[in-house]
Amino acid sequence: MAFSPNRRFWILILFCLTIGVIYVLARHTPPPSDNTSAYILITPTVVETAGDAQTPTISITPAIAPIALVSTPVFTATVVATYSEATASDVIDPKKLRAKDVVVTVHKVDFGENYWTLAKQANIDIYTLIGANPTMPFKAAYHMTLNILSRKGVLHTVHPEDNLSKLAEEYRTTEKIIKDTNDIHWWRPMHKGDVLFIPNAKPLLMVKEWRDYFSKRGMFGVPFSKWATWTSGFGLRIDPFTGKHREHTGVDLRAKYGDPVYASAPGKVIFTGVAGGYGNLIKIAHAHGYTSYYGHLSKIYARMGAKVRRGTLIGRVGATGRVTGPHLHFEIRLNGKPLDPLQFI
Repeated sequence: MAFSPNRRFWILILFCLTIGVIYVLARHTPPPSDNTSAYILITPTVVETAGDAQTPTISITPAIAPIALVSTPVFTATVVATYSEATASDVIDPKKLRAKDVVVTVHKVDFGENYWTLAKQANIDIYTLIGANPTMPFKAAYHMTLNILSRKGVLHTVHPEDNLSKLAEEYRTTEKIIKDTNDIHWWRPMHKGDVLFIPNAKPLLMVKEWRDYFSKRGMFGVPFSKWATWTSGFGLRIDPFTGKHREHTGVDLRAKYGDPVYASAPGKVIFTGVAGGYGNLIKIAHAHGYTSYYGHLSKIYARMGAKVRRGTLIGRVGATGRVTGPHLHFEIRLNGKPLDPLQFI
């Protein structure tokens, strides 16, 4: 029996509606979840969940006392990605951006600004800042220009060897997310030189200094139960007693008198006692020739030769030695040579 024109019309309408429903459902398929914290680079690279440790109830003699068992912080390790070194040819041209739902603002760094403050103001993270500026130097300079994105993610310049499958695997996302975000279709494919936005991805390209920085982070934790601010950095500084320039071999971390101090990495205690300007000092030897120092302590709980875990209570903040007030002097050395601790925690 032949179809009437009216019947064929309604079958075509039904077919179109079915295709439309399938398309809408496909567009709303949730992307794979990523539980990695974007806050990782402006806080320690481990999650520290312990509260204040309880004061040991044992009898403590001046300066050094037997070690006490306390509940120690729980640390969760972070997986560090593999990064490639960026070159001058990797500069991003925001004019070639295909994505419509992200805004790129070109910003000149002003006095008092740094990467961390800029990222916070834009409600993004340092990953995104690097992802939009692969050649960004390790230290910000006055009036240098940066691409600031309106949302978290990275920019990628398309190369001849790129395809959707390769990019999705490298950035740990899906082909659909890349296509939808950058308006890629069979009639409008991506071309060499196009700039794609990959939402919520981590950068793969960066300069050597940033790559080295990330490879070291997480080796040591903050020696407190929470993140701390430093009051005096590593390197040349004005000596508070003489007023002259003097090398500072560690960082001074702000803390209250009596705050608990924890081992920043697993190792073996190789020194406990008084050491000149350090006052009451603990030294812990770690793998690969690293050593950590904890100075100006009011109390020492660690014992010589003891093996400690990352997060073991070893002492308490004090004001012993050459100090102007209570704080923790924290050092990291490699084969005896002082290194900037902020590169590691």
